[in-house]
Amino acid sequence: MKVVSGKQMREIEQFAINELGIPSIILMENAALRLTEHCLQFLSSVSFEKEKNPKVLIICGPGNNGGDGMALAFHLHNSLSLESVGVESQVIFVGDINSVKGDPLVYLEKIKKLGTQINSIPLAGSPPDISRNIENADLVVDALLGTGLSRNVDGNYRTIIEMINKHAKYVISADIPSGVHSGTGQIMGCAVEADETVTFAYLKTGIMVYPGAEYAGKVHIGDISLPANIIDRFKIEAQTLTDSEAKNLLPARKQRSNKGSYGKIMIFAGSNEMPGAAALASSAAYMVGGGLVCACVIQSVASAIHHWQREVVTRIVPEKNGLYCKESIDTVKNELSQAAAIVVGPGIGRSQDVTEFVLELISKAQVPVVLDADALFAVSQDALQGSVSILKTLKAPCIITPHAGEMSRLTGTAIPDILNNTIDTAVKFSKENNVVTLLKDARTIIAHPNGNYFINTTGNDALSKAGTGDVLTGMIAGFIAQGSSPFTAGALGAYIHGKSGEAAAMNKSHYGVVASDLLEYIPSIINGLVNE
Repeated sequence: MKVVSGKQMREIEQFAINELGIPSIILMENAALRLTEHCLQFLSSVSFEKEKNPKVLIICGPGNNGGDGMALAFHLHNSLSLESVGVESQVIFVGDINSVKGDPLVYLEKIKKLGTQINSIPLAGSPPDISRNIENADLVVDALLGTGLSRNVDGNYRTIIEMINKHAKYVISADIPSGVHSGTGQIMGCAVEADETVTFAYLKTGIMVYPGAEYAGKVHIGDISLPANIIDRFKIEAQTLTDSEAKNLLPARKQRSNKGSYGKIMIFAGSNEMPGAAALASSAAYMVGGGLVCACVIQSVASAIHHWQREVVTRIVPEKNGLYCKESIDTVKNELSQAAAIVVGPGIGRSQDVTEFVLELISKAQVPVVLDADALFAVSQDALQGSVSILKTLKAPCIITPHAGEMSRLTGTAIPDILNNTIDTAVKFSKENNVVTLLKDARTIIAHPNGNYFINTTGNDALSKAGTGDVLTGMIAGFIAQGSSPFTAGALGAYIHGKSGEAAAMNKSHYGVVASDLLEYIPSIINGLVNE
C-alpha cells in the first residue's frame, strides 16, 4: 500500500482536478462524508441521556482542512437521526472568516443558512477561552491545519491545540492531527492528540512514523473517489505492507525441491558471553524456510546451538579470548561462495580483533550479507579511522539492521535527531552507502539505495527485549537465501517479525515475551499469510 506526503497528495488532487476534470468540491464533499460516517459511528457508541442531543464541536482553520470541517457540519446537521436524536454541531473558526473563499466558502454559506452556531477567533491577540465549549462537547473534530503545515505552530493556533489536548473528551482529526508534519511525522511545536484520524484517499507518511503516529490514534483511510490507478502516475517512494501484499512477497515453495532449493545460510554470531545470539538467528533462518543453516562459530557457541537446535550445522572456527579474529575466516573461506546469504554480527562482541574479522569477512563476501549488532560497531570503527566506509566498497548486496544507537555511531547524528526523522536518516544512508538500511524503531524503516522505502506497521512493545533483533536478522537471511532481494527480505522479515511479537504478546502478555517465544509464532503467522 503506497503512502504519500501532504505535498504528494496535493499534486495528486491537482491532477485529478485539472487533468481528469473531477471538481474539487466533489473531493471535499467526499472527505466530509467519510468524516461524517466516523463521527456518527463514534457517537452511536456513546450512551446519552434520553432526548439529549450529542454535541460535536468542529474547530476549523482557513484552508481546505477547515473546509472539510464546515462540510462535516453541514452533513451532521442533515443526518436524519442517531437513535432518533439529532446531532448538535458548533463550529469554531480560527482566522479571518471574511477571507474564506473557494470550496470552503460554499460550505460556510450553507451552514450559515442552516443556523449552525459559528464562532470566529482571530489569529492575532488573545483568544477567548473556549475550554468550556470543548469540555461540553461529546466529540471534538480537529479540522484546523491539515497537511500543508511547514513551520512551527504558534500564536492562537498553539493556544487552541493546547486547549483541545487538555479539555476534549474525544478527538477525531481530519486528514492529519494539526501540528504533525505530513512528510516526516515531526511535531511542529505542538500537535493535537487525536483518538482517531480519518485520512483521505491514502495514508500519510507523517502519521505512519513516530512521533506523529503517537498523535494520530486509530487511523482510518477515507475514500474520496479518486480513480484507483491515479497514484501510479506519480513517483511515490513510501509504502507499507498489508497481509495480502506480504503473501505475494513470500518466496515460492515447490513440491519438487530439496534443501539446496532454499539456500544455505552461513551465520557468524555469538561469543563466550552471548552464545544465544547465534542460536536465535540460526533458528529464525529455519523458521522462515531456509534450506540449510551453517553456524560458523567458536566452540562454546556451538555447544549452545547443539543444545537448542539440532538441525543447525556448525563449523568450529579459531578464536581469541572467546571472540572472532581474522583467523576465524580461514576454516570456512572456501565455503563462503557456496552460501546464498551470510549473517555477521549478533552477539560477536567488540575488540580490535573482531573489527578486523568483520572487515575482512564482508570484503570477501560474494553473496548477500546481513550486518547486525556488533558487526555495525566494527563498520563504524572503520569509518572513524578516516577511510571511505567499507560499505561503499562491498562486492555483494548488503542489508544493515541498526537501532537508533547503532545508527548514531554510523552517521555521527545524535539519537534524538534520528528518532525525530527516521525516514530521511535511513534513506540518506542507503543512498550514500549503496546498502539496504533497516532502521529499527516502533515503526521500522526499510530503505533502498534508490530512495524507495517501506514503513513497517506491525509489532509492539513486547519486542523490546534482548535477542529479538537476532531473530529478525536470521529471518531476513532466511528469506534472502530463498531468492528474495535484501529490500524485500527486510520488509517481509520486519512485517512477520512484528506480527509474531503481537501474537506472542496476546498469549504471554506484553511483559513476558522473550526472543525465543517469537520462534513459536513465526510459522503460524506465515501460514496465515499463505491462506490469506
